[in-house]
Amino acid sequence: MGRPVISVIVLAGLVASLWAAGVGAQEAYRQVTVTNGATISGEAIFAGPPPGPFVIWVKKDAEVFGEKVPDDRLVVSQAGKIKNVVVTLEGITEGKPWPDGRPQLANKGGRFLPHVQIVRRDVQLEIVNRDPVLHNTHGYQGGRTVFNLAQPNQNQIIKRPLKQPGLIDVMCDAHDWMSGWIVVSAHPYVAITGDDGTYAIPDVPPGAYTLTAWHEKLGKKQVQVTVGAGKRQRVDFTFSPK
Repeated sequence: MGRPVISVIVLAGLVASLWAAGVGAQEAYRQVTVTNGATISGEAIFAGPPPGPFVIWVKKDAEVFGEKVPDDRLVVSQAGKIKNVVVTLEGITEGKPWPDGRPQLANKGGRFLPHVQIVRRDVQLEIVNRDPVLHNTHGYQGGRTVFNLAQPNQNQIIKRPLKQPGLIDVMCDAHDWMSGWIVVSAHPYVAITGDDGTYAIPDVPPGAYTLTAWHEKLGKKQVQVTVGAGKRQRVDFTFSPK
């Protein structure tokens, strides 16, 4: 017998603000040693012919960025797999430790890099300007400003703590086409699909959970999943175009 597969096909349409409090939103998470944990993995699939690739025409500082930059808001491979889908295991209160790392958001080439990233709650985020022009990095969470930083100097770094779990919508007040997302999580059981549309969440303690997938343009969907010790559970998410 092969691995069990759960395939989810749901019409998109929920906006990001409805999910802003749902990413690792419990008040406490306890780090423990996980032995014989499960792995949840799968793909984010686009229903229909792959769109794009899309570009954004630069309206300011084109001598620095060029005439156009890639549009990172919807990236679908020729095989129909979606990049930058955030997959979150809900309802988990203890599990594996957070991996080491120093999160950084770069203004580079007229884009935010990475376009979507996961940051541990209460960790300092480094926001850096890699371009020789002024950027003003502005983050909104639940409709309120959580940081608003002018960075006129190249390679300037400013650090800010991110205290509230949820989604931060990032914009540049100096270049209105720039956009990005920060997923602030209380636990490390969050993954982002790569160029090939795949994700994996390893070391999951056995149990029943809600698995949530979210994309900024295609919406949100959820499925219930139960995993056993040492097992592999595949969960694919299929998104329909709006």
